[in-house]
Amino acid sequence: MLSSRRYFRYDVVLPMHMELVDQYGKPLGLERSQLISREDEQRLQVINDSLQSQLQQLNQLSAAAFHIFSALNRRLDFMWWMLDFIIESDDPSEQYDYTLRRKKDSESVRPTHKKTSEIGPLIVGLYDAAEDYIVELNAVMQTGLADGQFSYQGLSQTRFDDKQYITNLESLAQSGVLPAKILQLMVEKINLQATVLEQLKAAYRKTSSSEDWKHYQVNLSPKGFSFLTNDEFTVFSNMDIYMEIDGETIVCRGKVLSQEPVESELLDSRVSIEFDLLTGEQEQKITRFIQHNELKESMQQVPEPYTPLLNA
Repeated sequence: MLSSRRYFRYDVVLPMHMELVDQYGKPLGLERSQLISREDEQRLQVINDSLQSQLQQLNQLSAAAFHIFSALNRRLDFMWWMLDFIIESDDPSEQYDYTLRRKKDSESVRPTHKKTSEIGPLIVGLYDAAEDYIVELNAVMQTGLADGQFSYQGLSQTRFDDKQYITNLESLAQSGVLPAKILQLMVEKINLQATVLEQLKAAYRKTSSSEDWKHYQVNLSPKGFSFLTNDEFTVFSNMDIYMEIDGETIVCRGKVLSQEPVESELLDSRVSIEFDLLTGEQEQKITRFIQHNELKESMQQVPEPYTPLLNA
């Protein structure tokens, strides 16, 4: 039997963020072209085609060098494989081959080099940069997902600079040194992909950091909420609602039911939002939060009992 409190609404103040989504749950305004331009996507394809051709040439010259360079390129491909799904608001970890791809990538061995090697430090530097990106993206897959939404807590890396490892990579590549030509393409490739990751972080910044959320006074229940606002909302629009409740972020899908003008209020109108398909656990957390706040308020309103002074 459903508790009557299931439909009880109570005013509370909490950090919230509302993100408009389309009918498929993808955030509005998060188009692929905003995360990677058509020119950059075309350039990435050219880089991959050139790398494939040059790696085949390297394999004919040195099988050992081919093994090192192709392993590094596979790591960059794995990074892009994850990014490509996230761009489309899809979860890479739900793909059938994610576990296998991640396992193969984890078997990669950090390359070593002789002290006399001119390009050895650059190879290791590229490997380490790719490692940092892949670790971060896997962390997003494991801990940063909520109902198809992504959360990025990692700090931004600086653009990979080959000149920190070797000062004449460009001149070596222009003179026809095959490993230098391959490394130059890989540097451009990882920086292109890192740019996409930074665009994703910017796009999901509001949903990734509750410290930046606005505090709303809302009339809340496990079925939905309402609040006063001067902002305009479109009736029947869909949104993801992020709420921080007792230090935990709850993400709910909701729909705007109404926006009605109000009088004698500081704000112009009241917007009503209905939750859609909350889990039982989410409903319980909201109910407990409301009851806890109601109890605290009730205790503040109850006068302290009179205690007569001794010997009065």
